[in-house]
Amino acid sequence: MNISERAQEILEKYWIMNKEKETVWMLDMACDDPDGKDLIAGGYAEQDKNDLKLTDKGWRESRSCVRRHRLSERLLADVLMVKPAKLHELGCKFEHALQKDVESNICTLLGHPMTCPHGSSIPEGKCCRDNRKMPQKVIAPLSECRPKQRGRIAYIRTKNSKVLNKLTSMGILPGLSVQLLRRRPAYLFQIGESQFAVDKDLASKIQVRVSE
Repeated sequence: MNISERAQEILEKYWIMNKEKETVWMLDMACDDPDGKDLIAGGYAEQDKNDLKLTDKGWRESRSCVRRHRLSERLLADVLMVKPAKLHELGCKFEHALQKDVESNICTLLGHPMTCPHGSSIPEGKCCRDNRKMPQKVIAPLSECRPKQRGRIAYIRTKNSKVLNKLTSMGILPGLSVQLLRRRPAYLFQIGESQFAVDKDLASKIQVRVSE
């Protein structure tokens, strides 16, 4: 069952406030609100005295809403090169157009990113767990690039601050052009006039928007 864009945005906020910010936030709608009625009719929410509370199905959908929004922002930033100031607004509009099968395809295309451009976690999907891979990705880890292949660094895929600091201190930053020179005995790549050699683990953290 389809629910309104406003209802989806409310579900998204519900997940963020209650699961990520760990606050107690109730559904921002009355029981007789049209969107509230849709949520109840679809099994996403149920009436609890004068308020609405999410069902298990509603929790799953609220998580999916957050996932679609953040994947949308990642796609807009990494593939369409949308400026940071416009990401949230356009992400809100784009997420509503994503169907579940398209969502998985985009996630796979991007290499199953863990965070949105603002650093917030992207809830994991089945495609992430299955780790399905497409023969050609727009975004791929440096460790999967071919020798002589060029691209532009899209983002660093890690939550480890030490790893992030190490790579950024080397000058490995989003937006820079990169070329993989060889894969053995280490991953040797070039950024500008500088060359770097890293192991496979570090190379897998560098996500590249492949150009050729």
